[in-house]
Amino acid sequence: MSSYRAIRDVDRTLSELLWANLRSDTEITGILANQNQISFAAPFQLIENAEPDGNFLNLFLYRIAENGDLKNQPLERHEPNRLRIPPLALNLFYLLTPLTQNRDSWENAHRLLGKVMHVFYEHSIVRGQELQGELRTHAEELRIVLNPISLEDITKLWSALARPYHLSISYEVKVVFIDSERELTSEPVRRKRLEFTSKPAINGGEP
Repeated sequence: MSSYRAIRDVDRTLSELLWANLRSDTEITGILANQNQISFAAPFQLIENAEPDGNFLNLFLYRIAENGDLKNQPLERHEPNRLRIPPLALNLFYLLTPLTQNRDSWENAHRLLGKVMHVFYEHSIVRGQELQGELRTHAEELRIVLNPISLEDITKLWSALARPYHLSISYEVKVVFIDSERELTSEPVRRKRLEFTSKPAINGGEP
């Protein structure tokens, strides 16, 4: 489990995972020269009017949802007489957009997008040393899943970002846990007591 820093550590994990698999491909490093070009900023910060300010692989966290399957977990026994509230379980949704310049920008964007999709497909479960920060310390794992999103919804999203539409896809990353600090005190059962009462007789019969 992790603290409130878990979301930041997911960003770091995705950045390290991608760069570890991109930097050895000379076609890709001709587009992205260093890891700093993997950005988690809002797209409008990277696009001036209609054109990007440079070459970037942008992963914009546009939605966070509570994981429905893990929403009502039982209390966890922390000590013999203390119960801890279960952690908050979250699914993160990223808008992935290759942003490239020059007259061959669409070719570079498609090449970069294909490479990134391949990396996420090959590393759909991230665990162990691939995790960063508190995620690694607490031995969690992340699942990276391509998240279908309709053209209408993605167009609305770009409209909300106040920038022209760019080729984008969505990925879901799950499950991210944020520990609760709340605890409840529970007294152990010390004694059981059974009580018996007699039922009234029916129709004047013996009780």
